[in-house]
Amino acid sequence: MSKNVIWWIGVKNDMYADKYGGWDWMDCSRKSWEFWCKKNDVLFIALDEPIETDLKRFRVNWQKAILAFDELDKRGIDYDQICLIDGAAIVKWDMPNFFNLTDRKLTAWRDMDNMRWVHDSIKGYKEFFNGFELDQSKYVNSSPMIFNKDHKEVFQSFKKLYYENVDKFVELQDKIVRRGTEQTPLNYWLQINNVEIKTDLSLSYKLTHIHRKQMFGHNWQLQEDPTPFFIKYGYIWYMQGFPKEDRNKVTLQVWDMIKHNYDESYILNKIDHKDSDKDTTSNKFKEDILLFFKDYKEKTILELGSNKGNTTRVYSECFKSVIGVEHNPDNLDISKQRCSDVSNVEFILADVYSDSFKFPKTDVVHIDAGHNHDQVCRDIDICINQGNKPILIFDDCSTKRYTDGTIGNTIRTAIDEKINEGKIQLIKYIGANAGYESGNGKVLTGAEGMICRVI
Repeated sequence: MSKNVIWWIGVKNDMYADKYGGWDWMDCSRKSWEFWCKKNDVLFIALDEPIETDLKRFRVNWQKAILAFDELDKRGIDYDQICLIDGAAIVKWDMPNFFNLTDRKLTAWRDMDNMRWVHDSIKGYKEFFNGFELDQSKYVNSSPMIFNKDHKEVFQSFKKLYYENVDKFVELQDKIVRRGTEQTPLNYWLQINNVEIKTDLSLSYKLTHIHRKQMFGHNWQLQEDPTPFFIKYGYIWYMQGFPKEDRNKVTLQVWDMIKHNYDESYILNKIDHKDSDKDTTSNKFKEDILLFFKDYKEKTILELGSNKGNTTRVYSECFKSVIGVEHNPDNLDISKQRCSDVSNVEFILADVYSDSFKFPKTDVVHIDAGHNHDQVCRDIDICINQGNKPILIFDDCSTKRYTDGTIGNTIRTAIDEKINEGKIQLIKYIGANAGYESGNGKVLTGAEGMICRVI
């Protein structure tokens, strides 16, 4: 069965080691993509040794483009879509599977970081391509670039073009144009051959020149989320544009900050998330919980509605004691198994809306049992009347709108009612944002979760 392929380019050419400040940064990229591929059932195929050994005439950037199909065929890879990705790119651990977004078109991202460089490169190669008027507004980067077997012929003809004119291309790139290698010629070839290019995917998938865009920082004024902007808003981070002596240092600093996310033993990699199981919370929700409650090691949380224990297991990392309440015995058995490696979780089989159920007094309550307006209002009121003024956590907070424009009675309407009554106060939104698609195809219309305090 054919699979999607990450065609990762990581040749460590000693000739250019000094120019690129060594190669440690490339190892970080490889580890990230190997993890992502395993998670998403994608083949990771590395070009880590040159195919053509004369690297003056056949630079790695050329080899990655003109020899991709040949090399995959030679290795006996049954491929579907192929993503060409440079070894300077680190992929975020939870990036969505972008192969699902291509509409099976050649997919690439606009190169807009240095428009003067692009203009000069286009101008420099124009004569070679017989004066062809390349549309700069359609100019794309060669990494990442996703293509499939429908594009094999155009890439093979591009290969033929290079082999027939290799010395001329070397002269152009080294002595005349001096603006890149294969990228601009590939843009010419794609436009000359009228290849349809999909360019409307988010720039989150191609975050470059991070330091120049001040995306290593965070919004310090809000003092609520220290997550750097590049992690918060980007999926693929290009570790490039730094002085050569800083490249390894910066990349390794980033890796030290995030590497636990690529460890299969890390808690968020051992449990399910909303993208695969609609009944649990998202990876982002759980990340926010770990961050917000990192200093609650001496406190207790009550989870009303443990479901299958995925979020429960995360709470066990934050709190001294976790009390999980679940009405479904099958789910409870799964929850117990999922939390079998920790000793600070107590499960109760009970219906929280039964008159016999008594709410334990705790410091934090995750309200996720009933999902209609009246049930949630009842749960909030009981928490208010406890006297401990617990912090309240809610998920499934998206507003439900019907086709006639009316809003259904939901968790969110109950929360809003209690906020308007002055009984609780919003601290922050957490979890996935509007547009997130869960495992059953449901798309969030607003923030997934909320943390509130009892006033």
